Amino acid sequence: MKTSIDVHNFLQAKGIKHEIFLVDTPTLTAQRAAALLGLKSCEVTKSVLFLVEKEPVLVVLPGDCRVSYKKMKKVLGTSKIKLASPDEVVKYTGYTLGATPPLAHQTPIKVLIDKRVAKREIIYTGAGDVTAVLKIRSEDLIKVIGVDVIDVCKE
Repeated sequence: MKTSIDVHNFLQAKGIKHEIFLVDTPTLTAQRAAALLGLKSCEVTKSVLFLVEKEPVLVVLPGDCRVSYKKMKKVLGTSKIKLASPDEVVKYTGYTLGATPPLAHQTPIKVLIDKRVAKREIIYTGAGDVTAVLKIRSEDLIKVIGVDVIDVCKE
């Protein structure tokens, strides 16, 4: 299983400034991480893994948003999208559910970032362990993983 050390090493190798905060209580959700760090839910992102035509696609969105399947199907040009199971999250990302970072995955995964995340200067996200949170500039995250910025949140 991968950990926050893998996330740190990945970012350090790419020369990307970042911080990883360790917390005493497992975060497990973006809302819980926000509460533990004294932030708003929109400042903490969540990484949600889907299987699109049986291929993994990770969507990074604000903690207070939900994915619109309708928008996602339109963006990806498909009708076959399903939420990945906890076992599939580990299989494709190498990280446990509730700690999945948007980068440094076990296998190559297409990553999409919602435009609301891209607009924030600093974001907080899963860092590979349920007691770790990654702080990174959204611009650096987008650059280091070469993602597409899209609109996939429900209104």
